[in-house]
This record gives sequence, structure tokens and C-alpha cells, in this order.
Amino acid sequence: MAMNAIVNYHVIDPTNVGDLLSSPANYFSFPGYSIAQHDIRDLNPNLLKGEHSLIGGGGLLYSRFLDSITTLKKASNRGCLIAWGIGQQDYHALSANPQPFDYSNYLNDFDLVGIRDFNSGYPWVPCVSCMHSAFDRKRDIKHEFVVFSHKKFQLKIGAFPRMTNETQGIEEVLDFLGSGETILTSSYHGAYWGTLLGRKVLAFPFSSKFLTFKHSPGLYPVEKWTQTKFQLKLFNHVFYELRDKNQYTCRIHNWREYVQHCQLYPDSLEECRTQNRLFHTKVMQCLSESC
Repeated sequence: MAMNAIVNYHVIDPTNVGDLLSSPANYFSFPGYSIAQHDIRDLNPNLLKGEHSLIGGGGLLYSRFLDSITTLKKASNRGCLIAWGIGQQDYHALSANPQPFDYSNYLNDFDLVGIRDFNSGYPWVPCVSCMHSAFDRKRDIKHEFVVFSHKKFQLKIGAFPRMTNETQGIEEVLDFLGSGETILTSSYHGAYWGTLLGRKVLAFPFSSKFLTFKHSPGLYPVEKWTQTKFQLKLFNHVFYELRDKNQYTCRIHNWREYVQHCQLYPDSLEECRTQNRLFHTKVMQCLSESC
């Protein structure tokens, strides 16, 4: 058994800058332990060797990942099982009659839990990407509004500067977000990072994760996200229609009315960093007590 090793299970998506930067192993050292990172979507139960398991980064409290989390919990030779900064993701929570999110199926039997969802009943530990040193640089406001879309949930708003969360580096993204007085975004990390930069944020949610911030952005009441359609028409008759299952849009009107509800949170960066530093101390204590 390799109890001196820690495996950080998260989503390793090279096309999503948020996923790449949400691993605790990017920012904290774990003296005495070797670190490996695995994509939780590719978990192979036959390869579990008794390492300590750290599930860290992103909206991993989601049905797609439940089997993998259950496999880790049931591993007979596992070490500590730790959740660091993960959060819920329910695509039906924005409906007229949402159901409370059930954390128990995911988090029961963990040795230590810290999740990014505030007021969940579990200790609050926001996404660890707040530890990146790029947040320490001041940025000048150049635009009244900038638009930062999730690659699948695109915002079609005016002629403002725009960017998506696909493939950019963190410095480039933060420079873009910081250039706006107000950020219009359908990206969780766009909302989170914009807040940490001291900007106002109006979010256009597509899942429950947008409702779980401690430092809540303004929220636009999206009625529905629909698949982008491409149509071939002749004399108003549709001959062919193709829907893109990987890209969605929503109807947007009167969005400026909601900007007035956006708040600034000048202490949010240091508050989020403090919570992560404290949790790292708890992680090291948990590991030492298991030895």
C-alpha cells in the first residue's frame, strides 16, 4: 500500500481554464507525500493502490461523477478521502420547483470535507484557484462591460469585448475580466474570478452552482437555454435544420436593469485564500492522523 502518496482526482479538461486551475496540487505542497493527478472521469478501480484520495476542483457533486466517488469510498485499501473545494451541479435547479440538493450520497464516509457551496451545511472552502499569484496584479478598467461566456453557454449581448473559457491561460483571462467595470458571464469561474478582481458581475446561470456563492453575483433570470440552430431556408421554408448539442443560447432582454443589483466584495480574495490556507492545515492533520 502506498499511503505516502496522494492522488488528486478532478476533471482535467485542457479546453476549460477553470478545470485546469482548480486543483489544490497546483498551489499547496504536501511534505512527505508524492502527488499524482488523475481525471476522475477515467477512474479505474483495478488500479487503486491504497493512496490517499483528494477530490478537488470543479462541480464534481454531479450525477456523472457519483459512481467514481462511490468507488473511491468503497475501496477496501483506501487511505484518507478528502473533498477540497468541490461543489454541486444540478441542471434542473433553475426550474419552477427545484428540489434541495442532496449532498449525502456524495459526501457520506469522507474523512474531511470542504466544499465551495456556501450555507450547505458543510464547511465552506471556495475554489482553490483564488491562490493563483496572477490575482495580485492590479488591472485598469478599460470598458464599461465585457462578456465572458462558458464555451457551451454563449451570451449574445451587444458589441462588447468578448471571450470564452476555452483554452486561454489564466493571465489572459484575468486581464480580460479585469478590463471591465462589469462582467457579463455564463461561466462559474468568470463570476468567481471577476468578483475576486473587485469587479461587479452579472451572471447568466445554467445550473445550481451559480446559486451557491458566498459573494453572490447579480443573477439574470434566464428562462431557458436552448440548443443553437442552423437552418437552411428558401422563401421562409426550412429545408434543413441542424442543432448543436454542445452550444446553447438564451433570450436576453432588459439585462441592464439587473446590473444595478451587482455588488462589489473588496475582501473576497483574502477571505477565500484564508479559508484555503486553513483547510490545507486540516488536510495535513488528517493525513498525519491516518498514518
